[in-house]
Amino acid sequence: MTRPLTPSLSRRLASAAAVTVTAAATVTVVSTLGAGTADAGPCSEMFGNFGSLLEHRTGAGMATGSLGSLGSTSDSGSLGSADRSGSLVQELETGSVGNGLSGSLDPLVGSVYGMPPWITGEEGTVPVLRGPTQFLQLVTGPTSPSDSVNRYGVAGTDLGIMWDNGNADDREILMAFGDTMGDCSVPGNQWRSNVLFRSGDGQLADGITIDSAAMNADGLAKSIVPRADQPGEVTIIPTAGISVNGVQYLRYMSVAHWGQPGSWTTNYSGIAYSTDNGENWTPVPEMARPITDAVPVGDGAPAVDSSWRDAQMSSFVKGEDDDYLYEYLTPSGRQGAVILARVATGGSPTVAELGDDDRTDDTLLTGVLDPAGYDYWDGDAKAWVSDIEDATVVMPAPASELSTMWNEHLGKYTAMYSKGFDSIVMRTADRPEGPWSDTTTLIDYSMLPGVYGGFMHPWAQGGDLYYLVTTWNAYNVFLVRTDLNELFPVPSALRTARAAAPAQSEVVRQVPLSELVNGVVPTE
Repeated sequence: MTRPLTPSLSRRLASAAAVTVTAAATVTVVSTLGAGTADAGPCSEMFGNFGSLLEHRTGAGMATGSLGSLGSTSDSGSLGSADRSGSLVQELETGSVGNGLSGSLDPLVGSVYGMPPWITGEEGTVPVLRGPTQFLQLVTGPTSPSDSVNRYGVAGTDLGIMWDNGNADDREILMAFGDTMGDCSVPGNQWRSNVLFRSGDGQLADGITIDSAAMNADGLAKSIVPRADQPGEVTIIPTAGISVNGVQYLRYMSVAHWGQPGSWTTNYSGIAYSTDNGENWTPVPEMARPITDAVPVGDGAPAVDSSWRDAQMSSFVKGEDDDYLYEYLTPSGRQGAVILARVATGGSPTVAELGDDDRTDDTLLTGVLDPAGYDYWDGDAKAWVSDIEDATVVMPAPASELSTMWNEHLGKYTAMYSKGFDSIVMRTADRPEGPWSDTTTLIDYSMLPGVYGGFMHPWAQGGDLYYLVTTWNAYNVFLVRTDLNELFPVPSALRTARAAAPAQSEVVRQVPLSELVNGVVPTE
């Protein structure tokens, strides 16, 4: 696939004005489970989006439905509400979902053994770890020090992709989260595709303070890039963020379907920019990478191209000794390999230029916003090439939900990501294109199932590596610390990740979220 040509700006400006994001989307969901239909209850949209997980467990065709509407005997409650009398709630809790849903399921097939606590309205837990890696603090959800439920209407969310806002006068870390549940105990639908928090806290040893969020007029943190509300789009999930010339850029994926655990399909990868520190976002259709035509991307978007399948999720890092922005790319799901793109940052728009109504054709679609400016690493030729089909793998499968940055303590580029059943791993390299070291496991899936993400804090440049992870058990985000000196006690191991066996962490016990005081995870 060759790179697209830069389209005319007149169409681009009209499109941008039409899709500038200023408010959260309002979505109405209708249940299709059980006899008849009913309006969705609180948080039921969230459960509906993850219905494919239940579909995988039960075979009952729940992916198109809303669990919340069956949360009470009147079909009007929510699965997460205090009312525990609903038949579906009881069946979920006893693992007996079956014939009542489809009339034909074997009760054993219908079992939902293994459902996370938040599905059935119960609280999750957090592990106390012994070793180089420790969970420090609950960042979102009930008992979190951010008081995210009351301040921002965030009772459950995931990811937490972090980047520096690039403002020397008011430095902050911006954090983009994925599918977000509100307070499930109140009427109405508080589900959002994504939200954004800000933090100026650089003292991470005692936890992280959330200072503000991108807000909607209703007092809830808003969807910064709402979904299109089209039948072919389930949600919009952020995958990467970066600041260039004070402009914030967010890569995201349009999810078409949640499949079996660890698998999902997308419509396209998109990009949006913000000139007001992440409060409002404008998608750039020309920068989309569509692989289906199910959901309109916007005027000026390139044509559907299967070559983009390997570029649906991203991670950004700026070159330490050059003027390039590097973008690591993976397919949707958690089974793909990593390829690498780069674009020169020179000529990228400034905040003033993007807010100037008199800008010219050469102002907006330049630098990181030039769809023709990206090259791809061809490891066979040891060269940067213009065709993504010539890109070669820089990190092997399975790799997903990458976080990359330059680490001063290690003196290397560092990558953290979900690697199948190894859960959270890291690699290091001297150059963005590698070669990358072998993986070192930070959190093993066998000791802590359901952990995913792993997004590094850009300001964590010392011996302690701080990052955010999500546990499916609690469906919330935690601050985690790994002692790099304990993990790699031999200096040469920092370079090879082979010289000595890294120290391992182990689970001491599990603590319910309700027992956390100010979100702090207790020590042994």
